[in-house]
Amino acid sequence: MHSFIKYNDFMERKTPGKVGENKSDIVREVPLACADEDAAVAFLEKRRWDDAPSCPHCDNANVYQMTSRDGGREKHYRWRCRECKRQFSVRTGTVFEDSRIPLRHWCFAFWASCSSKKGVSAKQIQRQTGLSYKSALFLMHRIRWAMADDPTQPPKLSGTVEADETYIGGKPRASDRGDGRKNWRQRKPAVASVVERGGSVRAEVLPTVNSKTLGPFLTKHVEPGSNLMTDELPAYNGPAFMLRTNHQTVVHHLGEYVRGDVTTNTVEGFFSLLKRKIYGTHHAVSPTHLHRYLAEASFIYNHRHVDDGERTENAIKAAVGRRLTYRQPA
Repeated sequence: MHSFIKYNDFMERKTPGKVGENKSDIVREVPLACADEDAAVAFLEKRRWDDAPSCPHCDNANVYQMTSRDGGREKHYRWRCRECKRQFSVRTGTVFEDSRIPLRHWCFAFWASCSSKKGVSAKQIQRQTGLSYKSALFLMHRIRWAMADDPTQPPKLSGTVEADETYIGGKPRASDRGDGRKNWRQRKPAVASVVERGGSVRAEVLPTVNSKTLGPFLTKHVEPGSNLMTDELPAYNGPAFMLRTNHQTVVHHLGEYVRGDVTTNTVEGFFSLLKRKIYGTHHAVSPTHLHRYLAEASFIYNHRHVDDGERTENAIKAAVGRRLTYRQPA
């Protein structure tokens, strides 16, 4: 009961006004799904299959629920396929497969991550669910993995595209200041990003910032012939020429930030949200896992035009077919 009250309090803060006035019905179902395991299973099954469950092994819809002796759901909420005879559950083939974390905690973590503009930390998930910090971190990394773009089919950005780079980390320590600005920059992870105006964002961690690293990044994410807006960094000139873009720049060191339609304010706005997320919510992140936090920030930004419920539903659907095991590289 204590956990249910906490979840309800959280939901009331996130969704002011009458529940019936929300755009998505998912908002009405989340509080119960976060407090009761049966409701959580039903919630996730509806998000994944709607009302037509199918076998994840053979894609056949000729399936049935397994039951216990008392006629209720089997304790692991499994289904059986009449065609391939294999058992499965809503966990099968998702980021929460083989996880012992109750599904009600997964529901809460998905909602908390998708309903906050600057994300949620594993410590907060630990406090509000009672999980260990290791389990909460395990859970959140897999949700961020689900939010990442499909690497096999990255949609390219077109039209007017802004590109910029930044460095993630705190102020230089005393041991770094003596070696000058270059030294502490090399110690911070570099992040490059491109934003299509009115559209999506793509962000990646780069080993360093130069034409050899920016070239493949822009080629991967920007459609040739687009209008490319950058600052005066010379490293963009070669890749922009190879992509045959209409490359225009603003000269920041002279105090120029907007010249007609030429500006990088959109991509810098994304960086502002990203840094507020890292510094304000997580305080510090490991460079090893920085790409996961970029994926989460990009997902939230790319789904900014939908309500919290639809964003949560999209994240849950993206979790299908995205496994991440302990043995996989970070």
